[in-house]
Amino acid sequence: MEPATASWEAVATKHRDAAVSKIPVEWRLPSQITDTISQTSDQNVLDIPRTCGLLTPEELDITENYTAVTLLEHLASGKFTSIAVTTAFCKRAAIAQQLVSCLTEVFFEEALARAKYCDEYLAKEGKTLGPFHGLPISLKDSFNIKGVASTIGFTSFIAKGPDSADSPLVTILLSKGAVLYVKTNIPQTMMTADSHNNIFGRTLNPTRLSLSAGGSSGGEGALSALHGSILGVGTDIAGSIRIPAFCNGVIGFKPSTRRIPFGGQTSPAREGSFGIAPCAGPICRNVDDAEYFMRQVLDYDCWTLDESVVPLPWTSKSTGGEDRKLRLGFMLEDKHFPLHPAMQRIMQTVVSIVESAGHTLIPLDPLLPEDILTQTINTVMKFFSIDPKGTPFAHIAKSGEPIIPSIPTTMPPELAAFKPTLDDVFDLNVQMQHIKKTVRDVWVKEQLDAFIMPVFQGTAPTHDTFGGPPYTVLANLLDAPACAIPFGKADKETDKPFVRDVAYVPPYGADSVESGPGGFQVVGRNLKDEEVIDVARIVSKLLKSSQET
Repeated sequence: MEPATASWEAVATKHRDAAVSKIPVEWRLPSQITDTISQTSDQNVLDIPRTCGLLTPEELDITENYTAVTLLEHLASGKFTSIAVTTAFCKRAAIAQQLVSCLTEVFFEEALARAKYCDEYLAKEGKTLGPFHGLPISLKDSFNIKGVASTIGFTSFIAKGPDSADSPLVTILLSKGAVLYVKTNIPQTMMTADSHNNIFGRTLNPTRLSLSAGGSSGGEGALSALHGSILGVGTDIAGSIRIPAFCNGVIGFKPSTRRIPFGGQTSPAREGSFGIAPCAGPICRNVDDAEYFMRQVLDYDCWTLDESVVPLPWTSKSTGGEDRKLRLGFMLEDKHFPLHPAMQRIMQTVVSIVESAGHTLIPLDPLLPEDILTQTINTVMKFFSIDPKGTPFAHIAKSGEPIIPSIPTTMPPELAAFKPTLDDVFDLNVQMQHIKKTVRDVWVKEQLDAFIMPVFQGTAPTHDTFGGPPYTVLANLLDAPACAIPFGKADKETDKPFVRDVAYVPPYGADSVESGPGGFQVVGRNLKDEEVIDVARIVSKLLKSSQET
């Protein structure tokens, strides 16, 4: 334990250096690459893992050419050993860390020992350990793993030392044969869309380092984009799975709350918090892998480990298969958060492609209050401010470390003076229920299968400019499952016709966001997660085929 007189800088540096030391020397990138890495650089580093020479042809094949589902088939058949697969992803994660600072804790030696056990079990028993047999799975830093620290971006949490028990989800993944190898970076407080803290630094966007990787599961998003993880787990209370998936051009699925076990994590919040509940879900590169994760985790009797879970297994409820015609609503924008040119173009393109394929698209903007997203974010942010003790800020103050720059930008200015009372608790619940009823009434009247809407008003923004999450918190307030799907990117020439004379928030700068990833989300009904996955699969395949023709 550090002496009481040690500065927060010394404590953070010691912990960070200990994590860095666990990357083998032979997995280190040359200085001619690492010296060019900075948060002001505009370079794209997605190809560096492939071109740096540290990965063998087999390791490149393993990390680039399979889905989690197909890789698991090869692990079960013996085509690939878990040692080979785990080594490949450990090395690629190490490379990713040196490029974009996406990791917190690394435990490669333990992962390789686990992989060896998986291989020996398969050879001896002639069967796998379970449906995740031998597969490396990455986890957001908040998930507790016995013997590994969970600092969640607070320097004061370093003194807690390693965790003494596994989170329920960790127990489930291990029981089904998974190999755990890294935990991923998050923002201080976990309540901002920039994954930046004073221990592990800022996670950068591999598509363009000067852009945000999103948050609060930003490390997962960036690691997935760099193929350093084939399947990872994030959490979401206001968009924290979908935003980093969107910013990094990958898939992020936010389930309904109480489906995937959330308990046993290290939290920045005060115990007993209420109003908007968090959830856990997958970040990966295709919808099939997201479904596989959900199906296999929910095959476990999760309630036996986490009493808050609804004991509801994953079921296939699809009718008509992928050829069925959907009835989809679409929301374009709230006038207080106008879409930036690229996102306006992307949303119009998505609607056009889906409609041209014979699906019915219903505009929801005329059917819902024009300020419904503003109502939602104001309600949600008040719920997030209901703790009079300001517990996350007490964690920051305990070490004397500074608050990261993005935190003050997240809360609407008009809420700065909000002092919660008991009456506010009742009023906020009434407001939340009113918004839920408003959306439900439109949903039922229009007989929707789902609706699509932006994840953010722009493409991936520059650092510390994301601000509040008006387009993602609606699904959290509704407790609706939602899947972020990548599509398109910022292109200043193509976007010129979409520039309008409106007050863009954050301010629009075509050059500063050029090439930033774009996308959208599919939102469904509470506890109808299977249906959202079905719709997301249909829509994502349709968009992929349109890009290939």
